[in-house]
Amino acid sequence: MRLHRMTFILVPLLVALLVFGVLNYKLGDVSPPKARSIAFVLKTSNARSDFWQAVSAGAQAAAKESEAGLTVEGPLQDMDADAQIRMIQEAADRKPDALIVAPVHDPRFNDILHDIRARGIKLVVVDTPLALDAPPYYVANNHMEAGRQAGRTAVEATKGKLSAAIISDFPNSGVQSERERGVKDALDAHADEYDETFYAGNSEDNAYAYTRSLLLRSPGINTIIALSEPAVLGAAKALKELDLAGKVKLIGFDSSVYEIKLLEEGVLHATIVQKPFNMGYLSVKTALALVDGKRTDQTTYIDSVVVTKSNMYTPENQKLLFPFIQK
Repeated sequence: MRLHRMTFILVPLLVALLVFGVLNYKLGDVSPPKARSIAFVLKTSNARSDFWQAVSAGAQAAAKESEAGLTVEGPLQDMDADAQIRMIQEAADRKPDALIVAPVHDPRFNDILHDIRARGIKLVVVDTPLALDAPPYYVANNHMEAGRQAGRTAVEATKGKLSAAIISDFPNSGVQSERERGVKDALDAHADEYDETFYAGNSEDNAYAYTRSLLLRSPGINTIIALSEPAVLGAAKALKELDLAGKVKLIGFDSSVYEIKLLEEGVLHATIVQKPFNMGYLSVKTALALVDGKRTDQTTYIDSVVVTKSNMYTPENQKLLFPFIQK
């Protein structure tokens, strides 16, 4: 009787242990899903570049939200094409699921990015428009519309009595070329009042020397539209030196700490501010959609905001001018 009772207890117990063992074996045998990996190569990772630091912060926020692996790097100087190309090739050699690139201006990138796609790595291009044989997925500010915003702001600031010049960096620069086209589009009705476009490279000194020379030989110029930060800083220096700050309307792009100070001083009449956090966030989301095989827009444009001294302290613009960046 006692033996029968023990058998009644032990058999169910052994069966339970056997089932638990099988389940435990199978559960232990299931590998965790492979984390999606993304490599992001910026134009620069320099801590002084608030713009690219904000792009990085947006990318990291999207990766954390999506539980994706993300590496972010970039050269210290934003015109260092050799360093950026080396980083892109090293990142591709690590075989990420997707590569996001904000290329500097260099003709070698067409072949390099073509090779990356041929290796099966999903590619997203950020900020810089490129003319590849097969258009890449592209996330950027709408540079042409931003140029139109600058042109319309110039017309409003001078009440239609415009006499303007443009300072760009290079004639074949993708971003600056689209901004210039947008400015000219907005100034089309004022073509007689448009003086010229000067290409200063990436040099603040060149922009300063050109602005000073222009205003001395053409005192009727009342507006300068500077398409990059170095152009803004160089032109502002000349305006201060000639005591023309605020009298000649200086309109720029972006929102470095130096440009914000010029805006507060009234030297910079307005600046067209992008949304770099959104750019980084949406570029990672686009890359993840490609990795997951989901449909996504070929081009994602991000709008810009015209910030002046009178509206720079609104809560919305404060977030743009002083984005929270955990450094």
